[in-house]
Amino acid sequence: MVDCPEPLRKMMYEASQTSGYRLDLHDINHVIITHLHGDHCNGLEGFGYFKKYIQKIKPVIYTIREVADNLWEHKLKGAMGQFVDDTFQVRHPLKLEDYFDIRVLEEGKATALHNVQITIRRTKHYLPCFGFKIAYKGKSIGYSADTSFDREHIEFLSDADLLLHETNYGGHTPYEDLVALPRSITRKMKLVHISDDFSIDQSKISVARQGDLYTI
Repeated sequence: MVDCPEPLRKMMYEASQTSGYRLDLHDINHVIITHLHGDHCNGLEGFGYFKKYIQKIKPVIYTIREVADNLWEHKLKGAMGQFVDDTFQVRHPLKLEDYFDIRVLEEGKATALHNVQITIRRTKHYLPCFGFKIAYKGKSIGYSADTSFDREHIEFLSDADLLLHETNYGGHTPYEDLVALPRSITRKMKLVHISDDFSIDQSKISVARQGDLYTI
């Protein structure tokens, strides 16, 4: 799973209904967290509880060092940092490692992630963040993650068979910059992270839709 927003199980249920392909937390044990903005990681609390107390397993989180160093103290500890018994008495403190197995990704080298290969590149965003390419059986997917318009980042992603690129306001990538790219790139691009007022019907670049399945 790439990033972990809320309401996670509702989103997965709705996508399952649309696609006809069952998505469930029971089946997800490997998660990439690109950065610590809430729309990308607020679901980790519920995900961690589900895995620890329902399934009793420890999922793997793949991320960069800056995210790993801040995830517990500045995101999860306040809600997940203690264990209480049935009488709600605090028994002992908990740590990030009690919930997740953290694997730190390094820029510039391919890393085995479960059964695929991932290569990351840091982006230009408000918080430390990274995009990536994933390769599997001779095919690849590129994901921009959150980023200001960055030609070098697009060049890094451009040899992927499918390219998911965000577009939004502020520290994100303007649609106008993406649509000006060569057709050899935009024809295999799907837009994600669009604003609520984005005109999907008028877009010259295909927009990824929740619940759709894409084959490469």
